[in-house]
Amino acid sequence: MRLDILHSRPSRHLVLLFAGWGMDERPFAGLARAGYDIAVVWDYRDISASWADRLAAYDEIAILAWSFGVPAASAFISAHPDLPVTSRIAVNGTQHPVDDRLGIPQSIFDGTLRGLDNKNMTKFYRRMCGNGESYKSFSTHLPQRDVDGLRDELAAIGSRAVTKVMWDKALIADNDLIIPTANQLRAWETEAFEITTYHGSHLPPFAEILSDGLTDKSLVEQRFRKASETYEQNASVQRAVSGRLIEMVPQGIDILEIGAGSGYATTRLSQGSHVTAWDLTLSPAVIRMAADERIAAVACDAETAIMRLPDQSVPFIFSASTVQWFNSLPAFLRQVWRVLAPGGTALISTFGPRTMEEIHNTAGTSTGFPDTGSIKRMMPGAEVDEELITLRFPTPADALRHVRLTGVNSLGTTSPAATRRLLSSYPLNSDGTASLTYHPVYITIKKPL
Repeated sequence: MRLDILHSRPSRHLVLLFAGWGMDERPFAGLARAGYDIAVVWDYRDISASWADRLAAYDEIAILAWSFGVPAASAFISAHPDLPVTSRIAVNGTQHPVDDRLGIPQSIFDGTLRGLDNKNMTKFYRRMCGNGESYKSFSTHLPQRDVDGLRDELAAIGSRAVTKVMWDKALIADNDLIIPTANQLRAWETEAFEITTYHGSHLPPFAEILSDGLTDKSLVEQRFRKASETYEQNASVQRAVSGRLIEMVPQGIDILEIGAGSGYATTRLSQGSHVTAWDLTLSPAVIRMAADERIAAVACDAETAIMRLPDQSVPFIFSASTVQWFNSLPAFLRQVWRVLAPGGTALISTFGPRTMEEIHNTAGTSTGFPDTGSIKRMMPGAEVDEELITLRFPTPADALRHVRLTGVNSLGTTSPAATRRLLSSYPLNSDGTASLTYHPVYITIKKPL
């Protein structure tokens, strides 16, 4: 496999994109995601990764794999378990590249291999793109590959043993003319925690997938820092969620708090216990609290910092309304289980897919948050509960102001025009008020002695 690092800002976070068969780095030259370097892996004649040591500088590696890049990525993940991989997103591919039910049917694969020449590669790219307009755009940065090399690559893919790992998400186009959509749906039933179909062709909207699927953690840090003075008086739901978890915490233990925020939970947890409080950015209140010997405050990205903790080293983990900002809840939960000491407990709250549904339904977006069924598959044996909390505001503008003052804007950066459209279309109650729904999800993990 070849590796090309396309954009190096530099960042401590990397998107490692496993391209499909027939690709090189050229089609991805303009791809970017704020807060991340971008690297492309291609050429699967040999799937050894002699370049893996080049990734040691990164605190986090998010994997996006496309088409026949999916089985290559699965083999890479399996061969390099010590790399700080968080998100695993597969798009328009399966871990079974040649399979009549789970991948490309054998007869189609064999026919493609036998008839491979420059003319048929052009036909392949056209089918991959799905329509003339998409192909016209793709043809401006065509891969520069020779047919003999492509034939060898395809033969190697077809002869290689299948490696299976669990993936966070599988994204599947409803009009995939390369790998049948029905085969992809079957393949991912037991091999991905979440499956999402979308309208499109085999060539996916990479920029949109990265924008929706990966968190710009520097933006999250910036928003919460900006809202630090207004968060406490406006975050009524987050206080209620935190309070519900706090009632379940025993005293006299060492607690790792992930997501200290304004310090609301930190103060209560430290009454009789020692608390190590982690957050991307430490609020002034938490910094002041750290003068107390019962509290240690650490500014860090908890999603990656937990990977550096020793096995079975933490007796109690507490995290309220934080992990929804992580790139991979499955990877985080695996780390929680690894670091929990025998007899240890983790109390975690996140948010479900109905959170702020009024905003998302109006804007035509989604939270991307997993439902309780998906979470149960991520951590079998965990107790998972949920509730709905609805806030009412005098006007839609007040609802959006609440979102801004708590720093939890999940819409990304929006233009004034988009905000005006949202305000004009926001659903109103019969009395003219505007509702805002929160969907807290509670996860309890207990490790046996």
